[in-house]
Amino acid sequence: MKKKIIAVILALLFVINIVAAALLFVDIQVLAFPQTTVRVDVVEVNTDEVIIHYDAQLYNPNSFEMILKDIRIVAITASGDEVANITIDGGSISGQSNRSFIANDRIAMKGNLSDTLSITITGVVGINVLGIIKKTIPLEVTVLTSLKEALNKISLPTLTVRAEFGAITRYAVNLTTEIDMTNQNPFGLIIKNIILNITTETGKNVGHFTIPGAQIPAESAVILHGYGSIIIEALNAKKLFIALYAEVGANIAGINKSLPFSSNIEIAIPDFTEFIPSDKPLELALDIDLHRARGGLNGSMTLEVINPSKIPLFLSDVAVLYYGVKNNQKYFVAKGSLGTGEIAPENTTMFQGDMLLRYSKLLNFTGKGFLPDKVFAQLRANVSISGVNITIPVAIGSYIDLHLFRSS
Repeated sequence: MKKKIIAVILALLFVINIVAAALLFVDIQVLAFPQTTVRVDVVEVNTDEVIIHYDAQLYNPNSFEMILKDIRIVAITASGDEVANITIDGGSISGQSNRSFIANDRIAMKGNLSDTLSITITGVVGINVLGIIKKTIPLEVTVLTSLKEALNKISLPTLTVRAEFGAITRYAVNLTTEIDMTNQNPFGLIIKNIILNITTETGKNVGHFTIPGAQIPAESAVILHGYGSIIIEALNAKKLFIALYAEVGANIAGINKSLPFSSNIEIAIPDFTEFIPSDKPLELALDIDLHRARGGLNGSMTLEVINPSKIPLFLSDVAVLYYGVKNNQKYFVAKGSLGTGEIAPENTTMFQGDMLLRYSKLLNFTGKGFLPDKVFAQLRANVSISGVNITIPVAIGSYIDLHLFRSS
């Protein structure tokens, strides 16, 4: 009896197994292909390589578990150069669920990566039923992508500009610039076609010059030096601005990329007294020759100015003020003009003029006598650079004894 029961149970199990297998076979025949999404991201770009991150998202739309194996990712440029070939460990995906297969790879530096990349994912998809029935189908997905957009994200260099004024000539002021450029990228940059335009606060262009380009290694800084000049009238401005224009280039993974680069920097107007040599002062010598004339004393004035600098200077509002001095008190008598004129650099310039000191102004009846004890002559003038509105007032004075003109 027991043998019959066992035989019946075995027969039923056999029938159930056949039915289940038949149903699974039918299900296998309608095996749905996994839905695949591939994402390619640039993780890092440096001078020697590009590191790519692959993320393949697979969704199993079937009700049963799927198996993936022999997954391989191959990237090929438009010209047919293979730049990536990696293998990813497979695994299983439960029914109606997602799974990610990720990997990183370094792309070889060959071919033109600015064109489209063809990324192909191959592998085997299948199911395994009770270790008896296996069904596999080949998996192949091709994705077109471009690294150009990612590789174009170049960080422009940061810079610090210092400007120093040099020698002043009759028409221009020499200018030296020092530009400190820092490259924050993990790859080298090339700076070229550097142009500096210098303008005033009103936008007037007062000078421009160029600086040779240079290479800035990855994550480092360089100092560039430039030499030029601005017109002398630039010193009349309240502010000066340097507008820097250049091209920033990089060669990354076969891509030559150039970007425009510009920056504006304000520079201070120098105190032009700094350009007068301290060991060789500007020398002024005033000689006054007084002699009797009708109605007073005639003064022949000669001013000698020695300019030791290489800067052409301008002497304006040159005048000699005469004061009578009696009982140690000064009183104004007259003013004589010597005009204006340029003081040639490293040369001696003479100014001459005449002035009448009228007796009616000289007379002073306080104390003894009617003439002053002496005359005080004071030279006043403004010194400036030719073409520049900045001036420095100067004054010198001397006493003239009038005893020769007194009655014996």
